[in-house]
Amino acid sequence: MKLNYLLFIMLSGFAVQAFSGVFKHVDEHGNVTYSNVRSNQSEAVDLPPLVVVPSVDADGIDERIRTRRENKIIGEQRKEIEQRIADETEQLDMIKAEYKDGNPDRLGSERNYQRYLDRVERLKNEINVREMKLNALHRELEKLPATK
Repeated sequence: MKLNYLLFIMLSGFAVQAFSGVFKHVDEHGNVTYSNVRSNQSEAVDLPPLVVVPSVDADGIDERIRTRRENKIIGEQRKEIEQRIADETEQLDMIKAEYKDGNPDRLGSERNYQRYLDRVERLKNEINVREMKLNALHRELEKLPATK
């Protein structure tokens, strides 16, 4: 019975020493030492409670980062195509305004009627080319995936 009692006292003494805290000791040169062992000139330090943060799912973070990057790239591609569409539309409108439904004004340099007809044909061809470019740009814009 005495042996059990003695064992209990020894184990509780170790437990008290293990959970005794943190002590701060400043020597004569001003050096600060922290320890879990109490010395004659040390004083106990009150520490705030330890905050435990649960781990984060790294796979979920990687997926979110990848999704954000993809969305950013898609957004930049979309803006670029929309800008090209706006530029092409502006150019097409200017050419159509000059074309005037196949009856553009004759320029002073077009005394020769064939030069006028050549310019009308060139404007008509340019309108067709720009409309095809616009259609291709709209198809390209539609192919872009929606952002997630």
